[in-house]
Amino acid sequence: MKRLRPSGILPLELWDLLMPDGSILWHHMQSPDFGERLHTVISQVWHGEAATQSEGKVSESIRGFHTLHLTGGGAPSVYEKVQRGPWSATTLSLETTFGSATGGRALLAERGLDGWVLDVGQSGFKISDASVRLQKPRDWNRLPLRDGLTSADIPNQRAELRHSLAKLLMEMHEAVGEWPRSIIAGLPSRLDDQGVPEDCSYIGMKGDSALIPDAMQLAGMPDVPLFVLNDAELAAVSAQHEFALMKPALLLTLGFGVGGAMIHTL
Repeated sequence: MKRLRPSGILPLELWDLLMPDGSILWHHMQSPDFGERLHTVISQVWHGEAATQSEGKVSESIRGFHTLHLTGGGAPSVYEKVQRGPWSATTLSLETTFGSATGGRALLAERGLDGWVLDVGQSGFKISDASVRLQKPRDWNRLPLRDGLTSADIPNQRAELRHSLAKLLMEMHEAVGEWPRSIIAGLPSRLDDQGVPEDCSYIGMKGDSALIPDAMQLAGMPDVPLFVLNDAELAAVSAQHEFALMKPALLLTLGFGVGGAMIHTL
């Protein structure tokens, strides 16, 4: 397993951006006025006046970005609300549901490989190759939110994650007819230099360096190259291949939560 860090892309933690009323952005994901609230707080980011609950003031390096790029299943519903802002342009991914597919294939192609792109999202899993796409929603009974769970639940939750991912890999194998030459996976959390995930809504994912390799083995896959990165980093690579983005660009992935990445000029 190799952790990829695409050049010029900085993953960001923006899900807990502080709102003017003291709440955080994530609390409003299902609100009817989420688009307006998103516009407000991203405008603060552009002006260099934003802060997150977990990390404090947002880095000045993000201030004054040129383009706001949206992707993810929730992006189309807020696109109109955020078009007008202090930034110069707003773009919407050509493929919001499978927004990582283009970037994943491009990163594999750079290494002389082809294969499957696996997107381990917080509301479900997606996998694709050049012609086949499969999507499975998260089983909230088997994989509940971490709130209310304890460390005693981690072993069982890790086993459930492996089982769910292995089942998807086997279904993809049945649909395609063969195993891939490689896999690239986007994970919904920060990753260290070894590709070990940090916190997310899956209580069993933090610190689980063997999650994807074990799921591959459980599915009966042969030993093939595996690359991992943050899901927003992967979506940012897709955006660069889909658009001639004016940089710097702030990318937001909108689904279960808000992910982010900054695309800088190299």
